[in-house]
Amino acid sequence: MAEEKKRKRKKEIKYQAVTAAAFLLALALICGVNLLHKDRKLSEKEMRVLAQKPELSLANVASGRFMKQYEEYVSDQFAGRDFWVQLKTTADSFAGKKEENGVFNGKKDYLLEDIAAPDEAAVQENLDAMKQFRKQYKDVQMHVMLVPNAANILKDHLPALAVTENQSTQIQNVKTELGGDFDWIETEKTLRNHRDEEIYYHTDHHWTTLGAYYAFENAKKQLGIADKAEVKMKAYGVSNNFNGTLSATSGYQTGYKEPIYVYLPEGKDVPGTVVSYVEEQKKSASMYDTSKLKERDQYAVFFGGNHAQIDIKTTDTGQDRLLVLKDSYANCMIPFLAPYYREIVVVDPRYYTGDLENWWKKRRSTVYYSYIMQILSLRIECSPACCREPVRSRDGK
Repeated sequence: MAEEKKRKRKKEIKYQAVTAAAFLLALALICGVNLLHKDRKLSEKEMRVLAQKPELSLANVASGRFMKQYEEYVSDQFAGRDFWVQLKTTADSFAGKKEENGVFNGKKDYLLEDIAAPDEAAVQENLDAMKQFRKQYKDVQMHVMLVPNAANILKDHLPALAVTENQSTQIQNVKTELGGDFDWIETEKTLRNHRDEEIYYHTDHHWTTLGAYYAFENAKKQLGIADKAEVKMKAYGVSNNFNGTLSATSGYQTGYKEPIYVYLPEGKDVPGTVVSYVEEQKKSASMYDTSKLKERDQYAVFFGGNHAQIDIKTTDTGQDRLLVLKDSYANCMIPFLAPYYREIVVVDPRYYTGDLENWWKKRRSTVYYSYIMQILSLRIECSPACCREPVRSRDGK
């Protein structure tokens, strides 16, 4: 009996030793592969910049930033990351989970970005800056357009028991805070009236060009261009295999392909257009960059993506000029506006690093601008970054 116990004990020890050795070998192999693995700057699949190795310094360590940044770096740069992320998403789906990285796997093949609570301090800072700018330039027309995301308009497409913040209330709070100082362009009701149409992409966080078209038609009267000769626009499909950022972020619907449409003006009297990308010092005769259709982020077909400043000049003989402060939701809407203005200057506060107020004063001294302040898309979890300091430069002047 005692001998039998000894033999079993030896087998157990041997089994444990083999298991430990296999584990250590696998761990060493993984570490070795990761050491040899070359860091990537960009994830094509997720369409985002990956964290890079942080600088080791006394200040970084003392503040705690180094460990946080290093944790993000390790999370982003391990070998086979795309495979393991997809494997996790698949396993979670089999377990019945309907949310990954803030993206809900909704009904009718819709991926819906979660609506989170905003950073109240950042939002208030933005609103105070807007109101201050309004006081400085009382003679200039100023409009505000907030565009809700799909989880608001298509809330019945959310999975059962999914809970998000009430974005309608958040938008109303902004409207109340701004009071009557700005001309409010209502967008939520317009989109809700067309909710059964393809006004949002299934796999991307943006609205479609059709959604932007409905918003533009609704805004024409308030912008003062409804009485101008109508420029007819025709939709053209430029892609049938778009798979957007929400799919990349969550791992859901990776095989789903959907179309992208651009709208082009028709007729003999359509104004010509020259698009100047100011920081890049490039010019184009088109607001579309079809080379982007060969890349992962095909939504960048509109203006080639986001830029700090774009100057659009047309051969329109009128004197109307427009300044647009925006995020990426505006990219597919601006082509609808272009035929009605002599010039449109587009500034994205997320990338613009100059002194916006000084720039404004110089332009105001030479030409009159009708001013439209469009903080397009109140996608709450990123709105402070997207819309921070909408009327001031980043140095606070």
